[in-house]
Amino acid sequence: ELLRRMIRESLKTSNVRVEVVSGYIWRFAKKEGASIFFRGIRTWEKDGKEERTLQILNTWGPLILGPTWPVPTIYLEGKPEYNHISSTLIRKICNEGGKAPKDSLASLVP
Repeated sequence: ELLRRMIRESLKTSNVRVEVVSGYIWRFAKKEGASIFFRGIRTWEKDGKEERTLQILNTWGPLILGPTWPVPTIYLEGKPEYNHISSTLIRKICNEGGKAPKDSLASLVP
């Protein structure tokens, strides 16, 4: 819900939405009529192994289980100055006592 609210409040567009998906993302994408995946990564060095595994699943899954053509993926690499930020770091800050998470997170948001 937080992500939905952030997008709604910060973007001036009506063609972006947030969905929580269980199961294969390519099945959801096909059902919704998506023609392309956009995935944000820090760098290939940091996120490459996991992204390559997902790429294999999202490519071969539709061909074998579909049967349908895979949805192509475009990777958006983050700015180098933010490479140290990970979901683990964000969870750690949010779960810390003391300093308010909002203040701690402010320095991590571009």
